Amino acid sequence: MTEQKIRLAFVGAEHLHFRGLMKAALESPTAEVVGMAIADDEQRAFLVEQFSGLPAFATAEELYDTVKPQAIVTCIDNKNATAVIADAGARGIHVLKEKPMGATLAIADQMATTAARLGIRLMINWPHNWSPAMHHARRLADQGEIGQVWQVYSRAGHGGPPRDYLRRGPVSRVGWGFIVSRELDGGGASIDFCGYGAAFSRWVMGQPSRVVALGGRYARDFFTVDDNAIMILGYPKGHSVCEGTWTQPAAAFPTPTQIYGTRGAIAVTGGAELKVAVSGQAGERVVADPKTVEAPPLPDHYRSGPAYFTHCLLHDQPFEGMVTPEMSRDAQEILEAGLLSMRLGREVGLPLKAFLE
Repeated sequence: MTEQKIRLAFVGAEHLHFRGLMKAALESPTAEVVGMAIADDEQRAFLVEQFSGLPAFATAEELYDTVKPQAIVTCIDNKNATAVIADAGARGIHVLKEKPMGATLAIADQMATTAARLGIRLMINWPHNWSPAMHHARRLADQGEIGQVWQVYSRAGHGGPPRDYLRRGPVSRVGWGFIVSRELDGGGASIDFCGYGAAFSRWVMGQPSRVVALGGRYARDFFTVDDNAIMILGYPKGHSVCEGTWTQPAAAFPTPTQIYGTRGAIAVTGGAELKVAVSGQAGERVVADPKTVEAPPLPDHYRSGPAYFTHCLLHDQPFEGMVTPEMSRDAQEILEAGLLSMRLGREVGLPLKAFLE
C-alpha cells in the first residue's frame, strides 16, 4: 500500500476497550478513521455523540459499501470474530481484533485459517504490548541480564463487572453483558486477565508443555463464569504463573509483572520503568538494592494498536511479537488448557488436540 494513511473503520463495539481504541486510531498519523458499524441501536447512538462526525452504520455491509475501508478494528465478542474476519476478508479488508483472539482455541484456529485463506492480514491487540517497559524487560532477559529465565509472573485484574451493569448505560450493558457470557467470551476473569500473562509468557519463554489451573466463582453471585483464576505453565526448566481476578476493587500493593532468572529478577513497575536486581553469587538470599531502569522509548508507531497496525500495513512490514496471530493463537491454547484443567481437576498437556474432535 502506498497511501499516506490507511482507511480504517470499526466493526462491533462489544469490547469495553472500544473507546480507547477509537481515540488511539483518531490520533494515529497513519490512520484515517472513516466510520463505525455498531448493531445495538442505543449503543450506536451513544457512541455517535461521543465521536461526532464519524459515519455510523447498523451493519458492517452498509459500512463496507459506503466508506470503503482498507482495514478494520473489530471489538466484536470473542465468539463471532470469525464471521467478521470472513466477511472482511472476502472484501480484501485487513483485521485488527481486540484481545484475546477468540472464545476458544477452535475459534482462534479458524480465525487464523480464514485470514490466511482469504489473503488478509490479522493482528490481535494486546494492550501491554505498547509498554516500553515490557519490551525492555524482554530485551534484558534475552541478553542474559538475569541469567537463565525460569519464570514469568503476571497478575492482572480489577473489581470486575458491577452488579448493576445492565442499568449503567449501553456501553456497560453491551460490554459487560458479553464478557460475563461463557458462550460469547469463553470464560470470565480467566479469559479476560490470565490472557495477559499467557501472551507475555509465550513471548518470553515460548510455549509451555503443560498447564495446571484453579479458578471459580468465589465472590460474585450475579454471573456464572469464573471471577478468579490462576494458571501455572510448565516448561522443561521453569514455570510461569498467570493470575486473573475480578474481585480486586483495590490493591494494597501493586503487583508488577516480573521475570525471574538464575541470577536475578526484572520487575515492570511502570509504563517505562523497571527494577532490576542481580545477585553476585549463586545461593545468596540477599541482593543489593534493585536498580531503577528507564526503558528507552519505543518507535512512534508503537504508541497504540491502531497506530502499529496501520503503520505495518502502510509500509508492508510484518507484525511482530505478542500481536501476531501465531503467538496469540498459542496464548489461546494456554487459556483453553487452563480452563480444561479447572474442569478436570488435573494437569493438561500441550499441544491440545482440539482439531481431532
